[in-house]
Amino acid sequence: MGMLMLKTRQDSTGRRGQSLVEFALVAPLLLMVVFGTFDLGWAVYAKNTITNSAREGARVGVVVSKSDADIRTQVKHTAAALGLTDAQIVISPAGNASAPYRDHQIALTVTVNYTYTPLTPIIGQILGGGIPLSSSSTMVVE
Repeated sequence: MGMLMLKTRQDSTGRRGQSLVEFALVAPLLLMVVFGTFDLGWAVYAKNTITNSAREGARVGVVVSKSDADIRTQVKHTAAALGLTDAQIVISPAGNASAPYRDHQIALTVTVNYTYTPLTPIIGQILGGGIPLSSSSTMVVE
């Protein structure tokens, strides 16, 4: 009976070692899936944010007839988490400094450009520098 118990303990130890090796092989894939899901969620958030900020910028430009600076301020405020710069916000037709208000019944387009960079280094290397995201909103000046 003593031999039987000894053999059972050896089998148990071997199975635990096998499970550890299997986990070590599967863990990197599991982590890639988890972090990839996190990165995908952040990319969707960034796309939704720039879409909303472009719409809000156009809305400010057509309802209140604000200047380009006011439109850019609204876009940056709406997308504060992304840290947008003036170069990433394109307003067409652009207002000029001498007459910052636009004529009525013209179409105003606000475009927001953003490059999403994945947080996971391996995914960032696979994508090679980021994913360009862009969103536009066009409204008629009232």
